[in-house]
Amino acid sequence: MQKAGLTALVLSVLSVLLALSPFFHTYVPLLAEDELYVEEYILSYRLTVTYYNGGNRTLTLSDYDVSVPLFFSNELQEVELTWSSYPIKGVFMDPDGNRWAILKVPDRELVPRESLSFSVEYRITSRTGEAPDISIEASGMLDQIPGSLKERYCGPAACWQTDFQPLRELAYNLSYGKEKVLDIVASFIRWIYANIRYMSYDMPRYPNETFLSRKGDCDDQANLFITLCRIVGIPAYLQIGCIYMYPLLGRHKVFSGSAWDGHVVYSSVDVGWHGWAVVYVPPWGWLPVDLTASYGLEEDLLNAIRNAIYWAWVTILYREIKTTDYISEAYEAKRYVLENDLYIYEDEEMRLIGRTTAPRPDLTSKLVRELIFYMSITVAVIGASAISVAIILSRGARGQEEPPGWEAYRAPNSSYHSW
Repeated sequence: MQKAGLTALVLSVLSVLLALSPFFHTYVPLLAEDELYVEEYILSYRLTVTYYNGGNRTLTLSDYDVSVPLFFSNELQEVELTWSSYPIKGVFMDPDGNRWAILKVPDRELVPRESLSFSVEYRITSRTGEAPDISIEASGMLDQIPGSLKERYCGPAACWQTDFQPLRELAYNLSYGKEKVLDIVASFIRWIYANIRYMSYDMPRYPNETFLSRKGDCDDQANLFITLCRIVGIPAYLQIGCIYMYPLLGRHKVFSGSAWDGHVVYSSVDVGWHGWAVVYVPPWGWLPVDLTASYGLEEDLLNAIRNAIYWAWVTILYREIKTTDYISEAYEAKRYVLENDLYIYEDEEMRLIGRTTAPRPDLTSKLVRELIFYMSITVAVIGASAISVAIILSRGARGQEEPPGWEAYRAPNSSYHSW
């Protein structure tokens, strides 16, 4: 299959099938007591994909169909592809900026009743994060959003139907009279929280479907929110990630089932999938907005940002959606799978290797801010002390009369790849 690979699309569909938002309304984020340190989880994630040709004609898998995600590495996570059952042929970047490794599978033709499997394993370091101190009063205005970001992240793109008139009317009605970006964002969160009921489906839904049915799961609600933001000129896009579930549930959990009339069969051990929005709000920049997995929304709707699952829990960013209509591609993949009687089996497991505390990734900037504050206090104290000393010395002097900072993969001859 061309365009997006089947592996990528099935993983995205798993974010629908294994959307675990209802679990997260009762969790307590595990943040380190010492604000200079953060909890760090070291994990192993193993993924096995099997294609089985149940039809009557030979199928040929594309490079995309035998590619695996390379995830992201940033201040909250580091991901290494440490092992693969086939050598790595090369690496490419999709239109949304996600990196993928193509496996060098020698025979990609599947004759009837033949199967093909491949496996990969990753080492993941995940850190809990910290939301900035946000408030509507401190928010920037719409005209403070850079024009380059509006040009790239506003208007129609991917699955966001910014030309759908009912959504345009809703967005402008909710934002009417508001100038602060966070105030507008809060009005969109409030409407979705009050009007959209959580409901899972076996396929992602377009924003107009979520709006008209008043139902949707994590990425459905996120895409509705993103559409409203982009209509009024607030940059926004979608992120998808997987979550280590064991600490949350306190026990090992296997999520298993099937979709697409039994043609996609999955088994996930201690792995949940989730989707959330990312929105640009000056002066803080890009912020996650989690409409379905943030605790405390009933108390304060801005907790959708403050308590977003991405930086409050062990969540690994897998993919960003910025320009690709992944919903259309999911429907195309489903049609291809059913028409050709192709079966896809996906097994995944996440295991804890170790857990520790580590200095915060943003410790340097945090310390600079705090040092500036404490230095100002210190200077004031030193100044006061100097005055006191001067007074004392002057008194003594009077008494004693004395002074005082797609590339080809070039690997060794082995079947594993370390980044």
